[in-house]
Amino acid sequence: MYEDVRPVSEPRAWMIRGGREGQRESRALHEGLAIVGWHEAGDLSRYPSREQLAEALRLAFPTAAPNVIPNWTGQLWRFTTEIRAGDLVVMPLKSPGGHIAIGKVTGPYEYRAYESEDFQQVRTVDWLRWDVPLTAIRPDLRASLSSLLTVCGLTRNNAADRIADIVDTGVDPGLAGEEEVTSADELLEDAASRDPASPRQVTIRGLLEHWGQRRRTGPVIATIKADLANKGLTTRPPFTEGSVSDEIALIPLGTEPGSGATTVDDTANTEDVSEPEHMSLRLGSLPTPLISVPSTVTLTYAKTLMVQRRFSQIAVIDTDGTYRGAISWESIGRAHIAANQPSLQGAIASARVVDHDALLLDQIEAIYADGFIFVRDADRVHVTGILTAADLTGQFGSLARPFVLIEEAENRLRRVTDEVFTVDDLRDAVQPHRKSKVHRAADLTFGDYIFLLKHPQRWSLLGWQLDHQLFLAHLDEVREIRNDLMHFTPDPLSRDQYRTIEGLLSLLRTVDPRP
Repeated sequence: MYEDVRPVSEPRAWMIRGGREGQRESRALHEGLAIVGWHEAGDLSRYPSREQLAEALRLAFPTAAPNVIPNWTGQLWRFTTEIRAGDLVVMPLKSPGGHIAIGKVTGPYEYRAYESEDFQQVRTVDWLRWDVPLTAIRPDLRASLSSLLTVCGLTRNNAADRIADIVDTGVDPGLAGEEEVTSADELLEDAASRDPASPRQVTIRGLLEHWGQRRRTGPVIATIKADLANKGLTTRPPFTEGSVSDEIALIPLGTEPGSGATTVDDTANTEDVSEPEHMSLRLGSLPTPLISVPSTVTLTYAKTLMVQRRFSQIAVIDTDGTYRGAISWESIGRAHIAANQPSLQGAIASARVVDHDALLLDQIEAIYADGFIFVRDADRVHVTGILTAADLTGQFGSLARPFVLIEEAENRLRRVTDEVFTVDDLRDAVQPHRKSKVHRAADLTFGDYIFLLKHPQRWSLLGWQLDHQLFLAHLDEVREIRNDLMHFTPDPLSRDQYRTIEGLLSLLRTVDPRP
């Protein structure tokens, strides 16, 4: 994707809307202004930092959802601080529909307390054209104007220069050369242009593929969250939880107060795109979906279901969602000791229930002590998942397997490296500042082996009957997978990634069959 990398001193381009129904357009054009809402926040110049502005918005809008405040903060910070005199402004017009106005910013942010509500936050603008039809704009730039935000930057595909040309000629010249629009941009633009009642649906796997990714590592999640936030979007349910085959909807966040702004209830079970990715491992998608019985069934029914499903325990949740506790084979045994014909009520025992985003490490002791925990949904009310000791063992087993395979491959590389190469050879494979710290193969990173073995003469010392370039390419693929594994993600490696690791290990075992 082409990004606008011009120096800050050069003019940039922005879109500033004239209100959900175009209620600010006429005054903006006739009085030479760009106007936004948020009158409840008062004079925004009182807040010299984004953090202070965000806190002021939280106080002014106590019922706004957590996602919305950072979204509004970003828009207002752009309006008050990032937009500079000389920058170009585009305002999509409701009347006449299908047109835009283009102007140039001429002054700093102003707060006009004497004005009526929603006309107090202004920038002065010299409107140069009021009559540009959307049909004169190329599809990629037109798609950028579909953002649901009131204030957003127009940076893609040389937007500022093209908008300047539209001022002069009335026609969008497009890009010089072939137009570049990435799949991620197309997805977000499509989602942003849709009616909120009919959102764009995609699987989590499909979402990742739009960014050219397969697993939800920390950096990948951070990038997607930032791109969603910049387009005024989030996902329901969160794309950071659940299986990659689960379907999610890309939905809009609130634009500004009084224009369909979202509340806490509206954003329930959505991704918090403003939240930094957690460094600590949380329950996330680990819990298994819950199967339960209501408290009205017989104990015989519950025992039959447990045997049929091979359950060690089962939740007791009434049809209205009320959580009653759990039945386990231990609690059933206690009930039979206490009464000749125990009821289901007599076999119900208390069980630990934790929130879905609780820290996993904090729960391990309880899981292994009790055999299981129940997990609340994102609404913090309904119990919808269970995590057993067997689940935990299986999860850690699947996480450990690729590390074990790569560790064996690395150990084999270390052994032959120490046997064949000198310390000087090893030091030649690393950056100058690391040379003094390298004394043996264990001091090399996985990537260092590629540089070590790249030299034909060193490669020949190994005496391996393998294609040199093919082996190096394979080693580099495993290096990338290993780096990916360093970022925890609930997503398992793909079959192709496993084949790549196992393929390298097969080569190393073949050329050196020692255990």
